[in-house]
Amino acid sequence: MDPSLQPFAIRARAPGRFDLAGELDMATVPQLQELADTDGPLLLDLREVSFIDSCGVAGLLGLYRRCQRDGCEFLIESASRPVERVLRLVGLYEILTEDGARHGPDLLPSAPDVESEAAASD
Repeated sequence: MDPSLQPFAIRARAPGRFDLAGELDMATVPQLQELADTDGPLLLDLREVSFIDSCGVAGLLGLYRRCQRDGCEFLIESASRPVERVLRLVGLYEILTEDGARHGPDLLPSAPDVESEAAASD
């Protein structure tokens, strides 16, 4: 089967360790959000993710921030070329992957809550 045609799936390898496969986009991000309920670290293998869009990146970033808030580890252990390329383009590869983990956990500054700012400007 062509990996770019496989449906999005999340498979648990061990507690806190997950393999993701398929396209991570606006249609599949709600499935990714199910991982937000995971207690403890989130270690993700994205080698089988064939496509990621801005919604997918935002979903990963939300999980990263949840882990920062809760004091647990978030790490993309491995990524496919398309995922690596997008994460590098948006400046998150070094922050969310094992490469970045060697440089420290607080590389990503806290960003303002977009929804709170939008509400304040109304």
